Amino acid sequence: MNQPLALIIEDDRDIVTLFGHVANQAGYQTEIVLHGKVAEERLTILDPIPDIILLDLGLPGVPGSEILHLIRSSEILKSVPVVVITGYPYVARSLEDQPELVLLKPVNIEQLTNLLHRFRPIETFTEESPVDEITGFLNRRFFVSLIDYALARSKQIALNHFSVLLLDLSRFKKIESQLKGDFNHNMAGILRMVLRPTDTISRFDDAQFAILIEDVTNWDIPIFIANRILDRMQKYSKEQVVECQSHIGIILCDAGYFSVNEIINDLKVALSLARAEGRTGYKFYACDEFNNAYDIDLISSIQGNYVMGQTPTRNSGLVIKNIQTPNLSMSTGSG
Repeated sequence: MNQPLALIIEDDRDIVTLFGHVANQAGYQTEIVLHGKVAEERLTILDPIPDIILLDLGLPGVPGSEILHLIRSSEILKSVPVVVITGYPYVARSLEDQPELVLLKPVNIEQLTNLLHRFRPIETFTEESPVDEITGFLNRRFFVSLIDYALARSKQIALNHFSVLLLDLSRFKKIESQLKGDFNHNMAGILRMVLRPTDTISRFDDAQFAILIEDVTNWDIPIFIANRILDRMQKYSKEQVVECQSHIGIILCDAGYFSVNEIINDLKVALSLARAEGRTGYKFYACDEFNNAYDIDLISSIQGNYVMGQTPTRNSGLVIKNIQTPNLSMSTGSG
């Protein structure tokens, strides 16, 4: 049986991600549209037909009110439930075409959960916080929804790139256990200190953290962040008077990816390559026609910055075939 489809027509990242997270828990697959013109084109295709539509009235390009009129004028779409989101109640009251429900911004997870209960009452619906209770970082499921948004944005905004890092601190976990330290508390503090306010971090399990870097305009940006993390972890090792390794896999993402699962698979490869080096470090994995992994150092800042669209010079690349990767599976509701 196919999953029902929730079409999210909204350009606010937080609302898109929150609704995607809740919809996935309710058994929906999600599709994201960030621009009014793209929404118009999508709603003329009618394949697949959404089971519910979340619609922002303040869309760029074409107003949400016109999108709602298009839906209500279609013989095929007029019976699809539409939930309108707006920060202006008087605008919702003045609509010529009526939605099933109006949500006023700011929207919270309880509101979105209740509306999906209303339109899809199922026993298996689970309410899960987007935040990991131990570290205060995002949990894995919610982070995947963020990557889904970033990928949709790359496809709908020309030349938009983002990067994902996967940090493995399993060796630090073992040492903290031996020293009877609080691993999660210590690592959360270190990562908050070295990351920028615009970087989004998620806890995947006891010893792995993922970082999303949006609007990447230069190869060196994720590498600079990776080096900041590794330098701080090396300093922490010296403070604890222990030898300990940390590894980071890095990938650069754009519209060339078709799904979140492809991104996750490449992230697994990148981390496996970093581990295979046998020392603290990162591996920048680029899924090109040769399946190469690039070693790129910050000396590129001296030799001339790399820009998007150029393949970086390899210091010591690897050709990967049938590589065995650890089980870092992520469940995602994206179709």
